[in-house]
Amino acid sequence: MRPIFFSCLLYFSFSTLPAIAQNEANIWYFGDKAGVSFKQQNPVSLSDGVLSTEEGVATICDKAGNLLFYTDGVKVYNAKHAIMPDGQDLKGHPSSTQSGVVIPVIGISNQYYLFTVAAAGGVEGLCYSIIDMAEGLGNVQIATKNKKLHTPITEKLTAVKHRNGKDIWIIAHEWLSDKFLAYLITEKGVQETPILSLVGSPHKGNDLNTQGYMKANADGTNIALALEADQAVELFDFDNATGKLSQPIRINFVANSYPYGIEFSPNGSLLYVSAAGTGKIYQYNLQTLPADSISTTQVEVGKSPNTVWVGALQLAPDGKIYFPIYNTNFLGVINMPNTQGVDCKYQNNAVSLGTGIAKLGLPTFNQSFFQEKISTDTRYFDDKTVKIGDKLILKNVHFDYAQYSLQPISFAELDKLAGYLQRNPTVQINLLGHTDNIGNKPANITLSLNRAKAVKEYLIKKQIKESRISYEGFGSGTPITTNDTDEGRAKNRRVEVQILE
Repeated sequence: MRPIFFSCLLYFSFSTLPAIAQNEANIWYFGDKAGVSFKQQNPVSLSDGVLSTEEGVATICDKAGNLLFYTDGVKVYNAKHAIMPDGQDLKGHPSSTQSGVVIPVIGISNQYYLFTVAAAGGVEGLCYSIIDMAEGLGNVQIATKNKKLHTPITEKLTAVKHRNGKDIWIIAHEWLSDKFLAYLITEKGVQETPILSLVGSPHKGNDLNTQGYMKANADGTNIALALEADQAVELFDFDNATGKLSQPIRINFVANSYPYGIEFSPNGSLLYVSAAGTGKIYQYNLQTLPADSISTTQVEVGKSPNTVWVGALQLAPDGKIYFPIYNTNFLGVINMPNTQGVDCKYQNNAVSLGTGIAKLGLPTFNQSFFQEKISTDTRYFDDKTVKIGDKLILKNVHFDYAQYSLQPISFAELDKLAGYLQRNPTVQINLLGHTDNIGNKPANITLSLNRAKAVKEYLIKKQIKESRISYEGFGSGTPITTNDTDEGRAKNRRVEVQILE
């Protein structure tokens, strides 16, 4: 049987055409008067921004990609780069790793929540304000300005959609504890009683442990965060239906690495971490078996010039991951972040910032902005037209969620496949198992492998020689449609057949 992960990446590369098209993340302002526009085919530097911030920033555009406002967590600047009415004295901090994130108010057009986080576990904690863009260039509503949700909070903040595709989770971490807080935003507003998860390491000790990024992956099934003082990164499963985190996995770094930036590949199969202290960026394969061996897949994909600090890692609308090279006029880039190893094409000094200067931070967004749009050539098995070399979906071969027992409805399709193999005794096949995106990724690899094996065992009972059948598991890494709906997830729980000579 061929290596699972290698085959998975190869298949993904040729069977899908990933695209990311969320215009709300088209404009970035960060660092010392640095900015980038992704409205064109290639990123273009902007020199009109007025921010001067070491770390946390947030920006937001409208659905057409036009700038609405941006912030360092303390001041809010409109599209004309002036401070909004009442847009001062917010409770974030320019030196908070993720000082803010912007989320549209659900069901009310032209209004936005701005969530802010204080620096170093400060008493200001996690707050939110509402920004009204209905008239003019926007204003911060006094009635909801700096509404406190919790304190003390670390500098870590991420946002991702609920499994229903409409509501949004805001996830933070309490300082001096092991407690995650997940706040749900619905059309009724911010649910101010969070979902709690006591999991992973306590965030305590040196103030450096308040620092470092936390990110959800784009489909909301994993969360990872950096603990600088502990020289560690922790990875969790995230249930985006319940808001619960589980299955902690710790990745330790050598002394003086100071892990800081966190980002997932667009397809969620790989994790990237920047070690700010060494200027290195590492990649990890999240579909490794067993799960606790993920740290052994570490690959150094690149290093900044002269070991200059490297800060945030952030997906962009073009599907690439960008990072600031500290105190320079450049962003670096990982050009092919879905690709394993150094073939992901790390590049220093990829985007000139003109007169702008990169620091440590890049904007924090709703990570669901960066979910890939899946476009696949979905072809189904037909015993009358099949050819050598075809890779085809076995239609109506179904499995229940988290199960690998064949449903009886599957038997008719598998009988057709058995009949084809009986009529063509020299043909060999490879069965490819797949899952939806719910659940632990390594566990899904095992589940998908068992689904393919179940089909193999059925064919053997139909007198097909075992030597003619190989099988593999790909987990959730190669969907053929969205995982945002029950129908889509059911289609992704599938087995495909590859026709071999």
